[in-house]
Amino acid sequence: MQGKAQDVLTQAKTHAARWAAIAARRVHRGDAVGALLFLLATTVFAVVSLSMMGSNASLSFYDLLRLQNGGSMQGAMAGRDSGAGIYALLWLLAVAGPLLPSLLTHRAARLGYFAPLALWAIALAGVVSQVRELMNATRQFAGFMGNSRSSRSLAGDMASNLWDSLSFGFGFYLSLAIAVAFTVRGIAVLRRRA
Repeated sequence: MQGKAQDVLTQAKTHAARWAAIAARRVHRGDAVGALLFLLATTVFAVVSLSMMGSNASLSFYDLLRLQNGGSMQGAMAGRDSGAGIYALLWLLAVAGPLLPSLLTHRAARLGYFAPLALWAIALAGVVSQVRELMNATRQFAGFMGNSRSSRSLAGDMASNLWDSLSFGFGFYLSLAIAVAFTVRGIAVLRRRA
């Protein structure tokens, strides 16, 4: 029985090595480098940094996706909160999508170049939705304090201070540049092979 398990493991290693070699030969080097950089830009580098009341918080693109899935800010910073849910699948598709045209001969595989930009659009829509919720909460807070001019001014100041304490990190610019570059490449490939 142990010999049979060993044979299966050996065959699995052989097939995995063969498939990896085929993929390494077929994948366009620029696409592979771009996908790797997009992976790093969305997981390692900070996309947004927030500094309020003497504390700093840096979130990666993937952390923002986990927040959109219903996680908390503290959990996203510590990496122990809930996962990204469906956003994790979309993120994986955005990372691997630009490699699909090299690996598959289907015409639809060329649309993989647009996956990073689609993820950016989805994430941007989620962030805009969360900012709207925050602004509504600020207005409600002002309503609880009374409907005076000073309470509305306080709510506006709170929103302004939050926006002023926000800064975009290296991951923001790198992932956006890669998404745009893959989109341009995708348009060129679709025009060339049309």
